[in-house]
Order: sequence, then structure tokens, then C-alpha cells
Amino acid sequence: MSKNKKVLKALLFLVLAPGFIFAQKFDLKNIDTGEMLNAGKDLIKAVKPMSEDEEIALGREVAARLAGTFGVWKDRAWTERINIIGRTLALYSERPDIKYRFAILDTEEVNAYSAPGGYIFVTRGLLKQVKSEAELAGVLAHEIGHIAKKHIVKEIQKSNLWQTGTRIAIASGELSSEQQKLLDSLTDQAWDTLVVKGLSKEDEYEADRVGAINAEKLGYDPYGLYNFIKNLEALESKPGDNLKHLLSTHPSPGARLAELEKLYQKQGFKQGALPDFPQRYAKFLSRNPLK
Repeated sequence: MSKNKKVLKALLFLVLAPGFIFAQKFDLKNIDTGEMLNAGKDLIKAVKPMSEDEEIALGREVAARLAGTFGVWKDRAWTERINIIGRTLALYSERPDIKYRFAILDTEEVNAYSAPGGYIFVTRGLLKQVKSEAELAGVLAHEIGHIAKKHIVKEIQKSNLWQTGTRIAIASGELSSEQQKLLDSLTDQAWDTLVVKGLSKEDEYEADRVGAINAEKLGYDPYGLYNFIKNLEALESKPGDNLKHLLSTHPSPGARLAELEKLYQKQGFKQGALPDFPQRYAKFLSRNPLK
């Protein structure tokens, strides 16, 4: 069978109703190939990538759910600190033009979350495990990496839900009850990916890589993220549930460290070549203790 006929057969199944397909007999010789190819192109164009406004709208819904689930720790000094570091790091990302927002979730659980559109959360429990400013920068740069690479957005766009009308629900100014249901369903899917199941291992490794590189661009020791993951590895054997969720949704600390070591060798990064600012972090912590 020629390549053109194979393409046409595929397009028939995409464009025509299944009942009609099975009810009719087709003669490929009599089909207008140009018309069929154009119909297929129109169908593909109908499933467009999520726009930035749509991404932000979805992220706002997910962020509200995170805040409602865990509560937000509204310590002014800490919130300003992570926003200053985070927004400066974002300038070195692949998407520096969107507005990044950073907040602290009021939980002892050790974790961090990045919702679509620039909404990033770290937990109080995570901050307690950070030993230097470079480690904090590495964590924030990792989360920025997820947003810059559109990891959750790409997962959403694979779904049948996105391809069958949810776009209308997000883009609309005033939502009907049916549109709100669609948006709620999309938020459920993003929540499931972000909080319940986690992203793919490759997405996590990629966020680690771009996070370390961007932290280095800003002037932090790129080993900051490595050292933080080392802290997590040391906690694995200790009793307690504060780390359980993070470990269930991410590759093992050992695997992440191994991937970072490959990156450092490739980039020529040397540990200690840039500052990690442990004293500065300790001084800030002493003045602004974590409850």
C-alpha cells in the first residue's frame, strides 16, 4: 500500500463517524485526497496547545486547592525571602516573562509543588531540612524548571479531556455550570499528576538538571540541590511520615544524585567553586525561626 493511501485510511477513521465507516464501502480511487488531507489538518489544528492565560487560570485553581488543603504559612520575612530568591532565579529560566509566585505551605511534610502558570509552594517541613541558601535556591530552581518545561501542561494536553472542550471552559470569562464542571475535572487531573501520582522520572531529572544550571547562572553553588537531596537520602532510614509522600512521587534520592553527577561532569561544575552561603542562611534562620 502506498504512503498516501495509508495516510488516507488513517484520516478516514479520524474524520468520519464510526457508524458511517462501517455502513459504507469505500473506493479509495474515487476519494478527493486533497479534501481529506485538509480535513485531517483542520482536525489536528483544533487541538491547540494550552495558552499562557489558560495555564495561569488552571494554575490558580490548583494553587487554591493546595492552599486550602495544607494552609499557607504567612510569615512575612520567609515569604519575602523565597520570593526574592525565586523570582531572581526565574529570570534565568526558559520562561522568564511569566509572573512567578512563591508561598509556604503550613505543614511539617517535606515537599514542594509547582502548579502551572508560575505558582510555587515549599513546605515549612522542607525549609527545616535546608542547610544553606544554595540548597534553597536549588529547590526553588527545580520547581521553576517544572513550570519552564511545562511538565504538567504537557501531561494535561495528552488527555482526552483537554481535547474535547476543556479549553473553552478555561478561556471563557464567565463559566456556565457545564464549563465549570470541565474546569473542575481538569483541576482534578492536574492535582492527581502533581500531588497524588507525581510526574515522570525523566521530568524530575530534567527539573533537577535545569535547576542546578540556573542556580549556577545566578552565582550559587550548583551543588546546592545535590546537597539538599543528600539530606533527604540521610532521612530515608529514619522513622516518620514527613518524607514518605515526596519519596513516593519522586525518583529515589540516590538515582537523582547519580543523574546530577552526570550533569556536573558534563558541565564541568566543581563543588565549592561558587558560594553556598550557609552562614547567611543560618543567620536569617536565627532571626526568623521556623515554628
